[in-house]
Amino acid sequence: MGQVWEAQDESLGRRVAVKVISLLAGGGSHGTEARARFLREARITARLQHPNIVTVHDLGETDTGDSRAPFLVMELVRGEGLDAKLRGGVVTLPDAARWGAQICDALAEAHDSGITHRDIKPSNILVMPSGALKVLDFGIARAADPYATADRLTQTGFIVGTPPYMAPEQARGFPEARSDLYALGCLLFELITGQLPFQAPDTVGYLAAHLTQAPPTPSSVSTGIPAAWDRLVLTLLNKEPDKRYQNAATLSQALRQLDRAYVPTTAGRSRVPSQVESRAALLGRLATAMRAAHDVGAAHLADALSRTQRVPRQLDRASGPASPAPEAALSRTMPGTASLAEDITQRRTRALKPEPLKHRPAPEDDPGAKPGPAPRRSAVRIATAVTALVCLLTVPVIPFATAQAVDTGEITSDEGTVQMALFGVMAAVLAIGVLLMLARNTAGRWLIVAGGIGLALQAVNATLFFNWIGLALQQVLPLAAIAAALSAVLALLSSSGSERQRPR
Repeated sequence: MGQVWEAQDESLGRRVAVKVISLLAGGGSHGTEARARFLREARITARLQHPNIVTVHDLGETDTGDSRAPFLVMELVRGEGLDAKLRGGVVTLPDAARWGAQICDALAEAHDSGITHRDIKPSNILVMPSGALKVLDFGIARAADPYATADRLTQTGFIVGTPPYMAPEQARGFPEARSDLYALGCLLFELITGQLPFQAPDTVGYLAAHLTQAPPTPSSVSTGIPAAWDRLVLTLLNKEPDKRYQNAATLSQALRQLDRAYVPTTAGRSRVPSQVESRAALLGRLATAMRAAHDVGAAHLADALSRTQRVPRQLDRASGPASPAPEAALSRTMPGTASLAEDITQRRTRALKPEPLKHRPAPEDDPGAKPGPAPRRSAVRIATAVTALVCLLTVPVIPFATAQAVDTGEITSDEGTVQMALFGVMAAVLAIGVLLMLARNTAGRWLIVAGGIGLALQAVNATLFFNWIGLALQQVLPLAAIAAALSAVLALLSSSGSERQRPR
């Protein structure tokens, strides 16, 4: 319908895109009326402000006499069209779900403002380097119709839209908001299978197919497509608008659920190799690991604490040689550990001899003795372990916030991958530190310090910059940051206290 030029905004000193609608160029009363109507429609669409919609900065008419044409000054977007992505032949299911959800977000914003796009197709979608999408030309197809009248969009001989993606009711001249969802269904079908749902040699063939033919299931065209994708796409391609998704917001939620539930596969033309996994799969593995760490910590916490309280009493009451150590039994089932078990047994026997043992009796064994520092150290250790476990239960919100930041374009996908990797390392360090500390290993304190500081910094970063995760999860982020920092501080206190009070 026209040409797009890159230009310099001399007033604000920025690069912009100028779209000249040459379709409406020309003189006469009809041309003047069509341009005036275009500018009225363009002013309405210029009100749309959304991260996934290209912003319109200005509009006007070229001043060249009989060749006057309307133009739009728009945000200049550096990106790659979805049509170019499709020509590359590699589109993953997670990418299709994530891109489709962002298109739905843009459509929901426009539909709420009473604006339909009418021309959703790959060339009207730009993918930025950050992975975020921009939808172009909202309402332009309708505004640029030179045959439109005040009460009817289309007259005989002119079709608004692109036939391979056109909804049946739009082909009849009665488009509505759910016509955009039908076009998005055609686009999603093409993304996940590599071809359009209908094949035809010309415009008439495409329109007849949309009006009369039943679409194939995506899995019958390309292998490896889950049944959930079949259901979603076929719902969008229903001939009756009332049987499609009721609005773009509902469809956006369904697509994001598909992204989270995706399991990598190698089948199909549009599949990516199995070693390249989606961010959703990575999050799932991290969540599974975190749950396992929580379960292990909870199962061993009570047992480890009870053993800690029994050790002083057993040392005081020991008067004979030690019983056979578990290490000796272990050596019978694990070859190569006999000498190690013998050495451990000898060390334990020497330690249990009453004469060289220098140990202060526990308060329950000697009522007249003053409480020593051991109970205080034990209390700090318990508090450290409990706080670290609380941290492990709350910090899974950090990768979720990171994923949302990537989806909204606040950070790039590479930055998101780095954040995910750092989170996995810090969470693993903290979990291992808790287990070692419960086993009375001093190395556990330092692992808790390192993991707690790292997770606290990540939680603070998420609190400051990731604002797309909802109010409920935003409440969890400060709790995660506090728990992580507190666990690190308590581990430091426990470590310094044990070093000051170590027997000489």
